[in-house]
Amino acid sequence: MPGPTSSTANAGTVSRVNQTAILDVLRQHGPLSRQEIGARTGLSAATVTRLAAQLQRKGLIVADGHQPSTGGRPSILLRYSGRGNLVSVVHVGATRTEGALVDFDGVIVHRVQRPVVPDVLHAADRATIRLEEALSVAAELGAAADGRGQPSQAVGVAVPGVVDGADGRVTWAPALDWREVPVGSLLHDRTGLPVVVENDANVLAVGEHRRGAGQGVQDLVAVVLGTGIGVGIVTGGRLHRGSRAAAGEIGYMLLERSSLARLFPGFGDLESRVGSAGLTRQARERGIAAPADRPLTAADVFDLVRGGSGEARALLEETLDYVALAVANLCTVLDPELVIVGGEMGGAADLITPGLRDRLVGRIPHVPRLAASALGEDAAIVGAAELAARLVSDSAYVQATR
Repeated sequence: MPGPTSSTANAGTVSRVNQTAILDVLRQHGPLSRQEIGARTGLSAATVTRLAAQLQRKGLIVADGHQPSTGGRPSILLRYSGRGNLVSVVHVGATRTEGALVDFDGVIVHRVQRPVVPDVLHAADRATIRLEEALSVAAELGAAADGRGQPSQAVGVAVPGVVDGADGRVTWAPALDWREVPVGSLLHDRTGLPVVVENDANVLAVGEHRRGAGQGVQDLVAVVLGTGIGVGIVTGGRLHRGSRAAAGEIGYMLLERSSLARLFPGFGDLESRVGSAGLTRQARERGIAAPADRPLTAADVFDLVRGGSGEARALLEETLDYVALAVANLCTVLDPELVIVGGEMGGAADLITPGLRDRLVGRIPHVPRLAASALGEDAAIVGAAELAARLVSDSAYVQATR
């Protein structure tokens, strides 16, 4: 028969689960009365009152006015508030590492950035440098949070690669030359905090779904074009990762019969055509001047098109053909309500979305709504912060504001 300690542990677990339910309903629906919280969560009035008081003391919810009176005493509205709680976010991009402290409301309060990594480095050197950068940025963010009197409660990491969600192991990130790198455990050992590591397209999708262009949408796809290409998939309101966490790796999508005669140990078929390496190769073939110290990027192509380059326009149209093929295939399988274009494409929606729409109309059963990322360059940071905040809220790490 369970003893007192077991009973206490079980009661604590139930309390944390119920606190999470209250936080989730307030984050999803906005300010609610205690009665409305009870109706949406199924919790008793007494339980809602008790747990809401605890959450108010922790600074996770605050009073936010009153409901309009219907004759009786107006009910107090409660609102989720994450301003007193911070998480650290490390975004390891293809060429640079960025960091940010983000509160539970998704507001960035502090930033850190490391310089661009030279592309001439040997792969092994580059892999080691990028890993040390990530660890260093996380440590710097933790120190900055401590200096604010608001210690970081978790770490969220975004990487351009496939991540094993169980332990935050990056199984393959060709842009970083990482294979089987235990980023999550290394960061946990360094910081002592819970850590979540996720693919950069996935966190962009989460960020847009929670706080950007995808708010209120249950089924969406976020397409990210940068050094490579990938998508984040939200279906039924939840991030879809697949059985091996590789859902959305459309850089490996095969585009024609000749693709079957090749092997793709690094970047995939689609990625080798529309990623930085493919764009640089095609630019040279077309006589387009590429930067001397780095590969050509999609952003470079967009700038050249706006500058009136006919060769760059032709390259853009070919790139759009390939992206449209990928999006069309995704739409026939997933039937999303919305496709968000992010990464370097997000800042050039005027050049991207009309062309994508024209290529899809009449060729697939249902053309989704197309939209640019509303969060811009911060989308991945906001999404990784959202996952880190959920990690805190969904575990025993919910704690009083210090």
